[in-house]
This record gives sequence, C-alpha cells and structure tokens, in this order.
Amino acid sequence: MNEKVEFSERLRDAMTQAGYQLRPVVLEREFNTRYWGRSVTLQAVRRWLRGEAIPSQDKLQVLAD
Repeated sequence: MNEKVEFSERLRDAMTQAGYQLRPVVLEREFNTRYWGRSVTLQAVRRWLRGEAIPSQDKLQVLAD
C-alpha cells in the first residue's frame, strides 16, 4: 500500500472517530474554518479522501489538531 492510500485511511478513520460524516464537503468546511491560509477546494479534499494526494505540512498540522 502506498503512502497516499495509508494517509487516506487514517484521515477517514479520524473523521469517523471524531463523529464527522465521511463526506468531502464536511471536511472542506471544517478544515477551512480552522486553517489560517488560503482555503482548500472541494476537489483537493476529495483527493485526500481518495488516496490521490497528501496535504502539505501546514495543512497536516491543522488536520492533526
């Protein structure tokens, strides 16, 4: 399994454990309310959840918090 897929699985597990629906629109909304930089798009969030991309370090920190 590659790094992007593993990240995606961990992200989906964390969302479930936190009580969020596994929907890109939910993650996009919650992320953008907490991130101080330029907001992420729905397409970017979909790529995270599908295992097609990994966010940058500053975005990872917001997700971890």
